[in-house]
Amino acid sequence: MEERKRRNGPRGHISKYIVSGVLVLALSAAGGVGGAYWYTHSQAGTVVTTTTATATPTSTSSAKDASSIASKMSQSVVAITTEEMTTSNFWYGSQVSSGAGSGVIMSSDGYIITNAHVVSGASKIKVTTSNNKTYTAKLVGSYTKGDIAVLKIEATGLKAATFADSSKIKQGQVTYAVGNPEGTFANSITSGIVSAVSRKITISLSDDDSSSSDSDDNSWFSQYTSGRSQSSTTTLNVIQTDAAVSPGNSGGGLFNANGDLIGIVNAKSSDSDSEGLGFAIPANTAVKIAKQLITNGKVSS
Repeated sequence: MEERKRRNGPRGHISKYIVSGVLVLALSAAGGVGGAYWYTHSQAGTVVTTTTATATPTSTSSAKDASSIASKMSQSVVAITTEEMTTSNFWYGSQVSSGAGSGVIMSSDGYIITNAHVVSGASKIKVTTSNNKTYTAKLVGSYTKGDIAVLKIEATGLKAATFADSSKIKQGQVTYAVGNPEGTFANSITSGIVSAVSRKITISLSDDDSSSSDSDDNSWFSQYTSGRSQSSTTTLNVIQTDAAVSPGNSGGGLFNANGDLIGIVNAKSSDSDSEGLGFAIPANTAVKIAKQLITNGKVSS
């Protein structure tokens, strides 16, 4: 999904971190406007059983063949597109905001983990797998304070990710980020290292929990400019990586050298002169939240 020309909107204060990957496009009879999220600095169901692998440092000689690792990772990552009906107005009527992000397959029968901000406010959610099959997804549950959501599609035989023990990752380990940058280039892979572990970033939560906003310039990233409330914040413990992440990568996977999942990509630096500052929610944290959402429809602790 290509980013469209945006109209100017009121400016807010400059943010330090932004969501790495939800693309948003608002469509009406009169034309289109777009935007993206940003970050500031600082139901009962089947219980999913995930395969766990230890995220130990891997030397070049012991690393798996690069192409087989790429295939393993790509098959477990999906592209997500969303639609949301926005407020009607006298001149233009109802508008449809469209967004794009990524997700990671948790189980072969269709449970998918992503970021809460990717599907926030969505009335329709579509998931496209690596073999280009598209499914309508149901939102199982969403935990905005942890920025994790779970989707369910009616499918079998999916290739689920192997979840590593993210508590054992080390600074300097090889990482791969897999996702849907720009909502167009699904299953793109970039590489880097674990720059740091246990970083803290603070995200702003909006009261209306909507996923659309207007942009005040022609960049992918902006401040909230459509009256979104920022009355509360939450702090996340994240993995820092220099693997390149772009709009559309949110909810995608951060993998180790063996192709095992160590995190769910959710943010990057918004500074124009900063590169190689990407962040991911540790896999252990993401899975803990996801299992509660699947089992209870909510997170109790």
